[in-house]
Amino acid sequence: MNYEPFLRDLAVNDWSPETIKAYRSDLALFDQFLKERHQRFSQVTNKTIREFEEYMKALPNARSGVPGLTDSTIARRRAAISSFYEYLRTMTDHGLVNPTHSRLRRKQKAHKLDLNGKAVDDSTLDSLLNGIDNARDRALFLLFLASGLRLSEVHQLDVASIEEAVEEQEDGCVQRWGTGHVVGKGSKPRQFVFDRSAVDAIAAYLDTRHDDNPALFLSERKQRMSKRAIQDTLARWCRKLGLKHIHVHQLRHSFATRLANANIDSMVLRDLMGHSNFSTTTKYFRLTDRTVARQYYSAMEFIRGGQI
Repeated sequence: MNYEPFLRDLAVNDWSPETIKAYRSDLALFDQFLKERHQRFSQVTNKTIREFEEYMKALPNARSGVPGLTDSTIARRRAAISSFYEYLRTMTDHGLVNPTHSRLRRKQKAHKLDLNGKAVDDSTLDSLLNGIDNARDRALFLLFLASGLRLSEVHQLDVASIEEAVEEQEDGCVQRWGTGHVVGKGSKPRQFVFDRSAVDAIAAYLDTRHDDNPALFLSERKQRMSKRAIQDTLARWCRKLGLKHIHVHQLRHSFATRLANANIDSMVLRDLMGHSNFSTTTKYFRLTDRTVARQYYSAMEFIRGGQI
């Protein structure tokens, strides 16, 4: 199996040389294991992965001299194989099944992402956006925060998918915002909007482009950014700026939380999020104590004013 493109992708995304070296060794061992079994990587199942783990437990340990690699080494090699399969799924074959994921592991992973699906506090978001000095990355994450788009939706965007809207008000003020079309969850086409800060950031990024690729966001190799590359880019900025890890989906939660606490109409927020039911939208935000208190006092003033 050819895993060098995958390792080059890790290097492009600033993975450490030590990790890349370890992953190359891990994948070479797995490749040797498959060749001995006359098995192609596309035929690997979760059972194969378990057998590979048993195989590693019987290998001599270079440090201790006794059979059996350490649990941490086995876990790292499993992680290397998992990352390689996710790379293949993203870049070549979306239908490829990652054999390291059993049904139980997939449920645990989904639960973990759900726990990570919390809005990011404003100070952390400010540190992130103020620290990004790359035009593409700044436009990318401003768009997430200004639109509430899903990762899969941002990934599919083309330059032609978006446009700037300008409207002059009666008082002479000019309002600017961005609009776009995307195919959302359930293959449903929908419109989305984003603010002028994202409009300006995207314009600044497109000014750096000198190509005819239709994709809105390009990788360093001038190809459409994969979903994994977008996630890795956010993780890299968090590490560089000394911030706690932020999952891309948390930016969608932050979008909903900010608008909910700005008293946006709940049905409008539902449409902006691309949800069919408002009950789904409510899972994405938490009203702050200040918002609850403000609306409580407003309601109480209304009640008192209605008394005779």
